[in-house]
Amino acid sequence: MSANELAKRYGQALLTLAEEQSIQRQVADELKALVALIGRERLLKDCLANPTIPVAAKQAILDQIMAPAFNPLTRGFVGLLVRNRRAALLAELVQFLETRLDEKEGRVEVRVESALPMTDADHADFLRRLTQWLNKKVELKIAVVPELLAGITIRIGDHLIDGSCRGQLTRMRQVLMA
Repeated sequence: MSANELAKRYGQALLTLAEEQSIQRQVADELKALVALIGRERLLKDCLANPTIPVAAKQAILDQIMAPAFNPLTRGFVGLLVRNRRAALLAELVQFLETRLDEKEGRVEVRVESALPMTDADHADFLRRLTQWLNKKVELKIAVVPELLAGITIRIGDHLIDGSCRGQLTRMRQVLMA
């Protein structure tokens, strides 16, 4: 079974348990914070990835980190992942949880790359139009990418709408080369 499939299974199980207590977002946020900490702290990352370090030692380290602020469900779930040697799934699991919670809450992340910076008015208008078009709460992330030459690209989940000059030139080249 692939890591992605395992992350989905663990994630669905965790969501079911969290829904019983109505703490889905809290659990996802705690796991996201833990993943960010592991990403920042190389020693912690190396410790979790090292198969020669006993599972009990890894659990003790994570318990000390999580005990003061994390929910018992989150702590127990991370302990389960460590005992089953699945701590490497944490980042994929967080991504799955956030995607699933966003779907349930009617929220969607839209990534926009623009050749030029947008004004505040353009940003607000773009956000309003996307919200109407998608009929969801839109979390808009805009990046300036001068390599686009002109225009924008819009990524909504797995869908890409390429309205950039670079994209048009690439498509023209493909047609001419065919």
